[in-house]
Amino acid sequence: MQNLSHMAKEDRMSAVYEAVPAPLTNPWKKGGEYEFDRKLLLDLVDVQIKGGAAGVPATGGLAVAVDIWIATELRRAGIQPDIVWPRTSQPRVLPQALAKAASRFRYAKDGKVRDVQEATIQSLATLAGAGSTNILGGFFAKEIDVVIAEFDRGLELAVSSKTMTGSFGKNITNRFEEASGDLLNIRRRYPLATFGYVYLVTSNVFDEPSGWDRIKDMLRKLKSLTPGDERGSYDATCLLVLDRTSSKPKLLEDKVPADLSPNKFFGEMLSGLFSRSPVSEHQEARALWEKSL
Repeated sequence: MQNLSHMAKEDRMSAVYEAVPAPLTNPWKKGGEYEFDRKLLLDLVDVQIKGGAAGVPATGGLAVAVDIWIATELRRAGIQPDIVWPRTSQPRVLPQALAKAASRFRYAKDGKVRDVQEATIQSLATLAGAGSTNILGGFFAKEIDVVIAEFDRGLELAVSSKTMTGSFGKNITNRFEEASGDLLNIRRRYPLATFGYVYLVTSNVFDEPSGWDRIKDMLRKLKSLTPGDERGSYDATCLLVLDRTSSKPKLLEDKVPADLSPNKFFGEMLSGLFSRSPVSEHQEARALWEKSL
């Protein structure tokens, strides 16, 4: 919302969010099939490449692009924009009740009074907000990349994203241990949360065939860690292969199995969110989906 962002300084997400188009398109196709926005993802990645952030792992440049893409896809599906964190404006994390109250606030017509009101609301948002989502699990607090949460229900949806640009076979075991541990931690406190995992690798992964196979195996196993108990598994996992060898980045979608595709991922995540929340919740998103059936 403009009244909460006009005074905020730029952060590492600002330039990437500027590349998100408006208005957003409807992702649902006939038959209830989800279609992700390929161009959006590549445009966000391109911002980071041109800005130099994508080539420095310490900056998390690729991860930022992926996180904003995931959050935007949820907004494309009709989820209310401000309840998806990271938000499009700062603070990136803000309690839903405060965001709703600020959007409904009636400002004075007098310019000086309005300036004071806007500054006060901005200060409150800064104090109440945060730059990252640290969720208290069953054992420890964990930063999760994309989140929907509220005080009266706790965590509703969470997506962890990881990017890998090299040493695929060497690092996959650590990634597997981390992903399964995060799942156990969060599910212990939020058994009804819809939990997803997105994994982006660069095309040089094919130089390590065994590493490529292990990545696919890991993502499939994360969805079936505890057979018959949805609380012990991720609801959906997604694999992205990014080719940066040419002047423009591109996705190698034909290399990704259908069960790990972005379309299936978002379809499963939204289905989980709808099935575990009352029908009165997320009405706009439900309406978009139901029209496609």
